[in-house]
Amino acid sequence: MSRWRKIRNMRWWRGACDAVVMLGLTVLVGAPHARADDAPSGGFDPSALQAAAGSGDSKAEFQLGTLDYVGLGVVQDYIGAARLLKTAAEAGNAEAACELGFLYQTGSFAQGPPPPDPADAAPWYQKAAAAGDAYGEFALAALYQAGQGVAKNPDKAASLFAQAAAQGVTADPTTFPLEQLQRHFYGIAYQVTGQTQWTDLVSRAAGGGE
Repeated sequence: MSRWRKIRNMRWWRGACDAVVMLGLTVLVGAPHARADDAPSGGFDPSALQAAAGSGDSKAEFQLGTLDYVGLGVVQDYIGAARLLKTAAEAGNAEAACELGFLYQTGSFAQGPPPPDPADAAPWYQKAAAAGDAYGEFALAALYQAGQGVAKNPDKAASLFAQAAAQGVTADPTTFPLEQLQRHFYGIAYQVTGQTQWTDLVSRAAGGGE
C-alpha cells in the first residue's frame, strides 16, 4: 500500500471515529425529554416543593431544578433548572453542584448560552466531589481520564473512580459517562414525583430504545 493511501486511510478512520463520538453526544444531549404530561397519573403536585424551594431549602431547590431539567411534573425549563441548581449548589448542596456541572458540560441550555464546555463544568464537579458526592467524583474522574476541561491525569481519575465505586457508582463500559449521569438525574426526577416504573422512559431520554 502506498504511503499516501495509508495516510488517506488513517484520516478516514480518524474522521469516522470523531463522527461516531459526536453522533453519540448529539443523541444524548438532543434526545427527546420527558414532558410535564408524562407525570405520574397519581397527580404529583409540585406546589409544596416550589414553596420549600422559595423559602431557601437547598434540597427542594435541587429537586425542583431536576424536575425543571427533565420536564416531569412541571413545564421543562433549562434556564430555571440552572438557576435553582446554582442557588442550591452555592448553599452547599453537592448533588446540585454535580447536576449543574452536567448542564454546563452538555450545554443543556436550549433557551440560551452558554455552549457545552467541560472547563465550565469542572469547578462544579470538583465542588460536588469535595463534599463526597459519588456522582461528582465519577464525573470529575471522567474529565481527568479524558483530559476534558482539566489537565489529563490518569492517577487522579483512578483515585476518583475508586472513591465513587466505594459508594456504589461504577463506570459502565458500554456507554458514555454523560449518559450515566443523565440517567441518574432522570431517576431522581421520577423518585421525587413518586414514579416507580421509569426505566423505559429513561432509556428513551438517554438515546436508547425506539
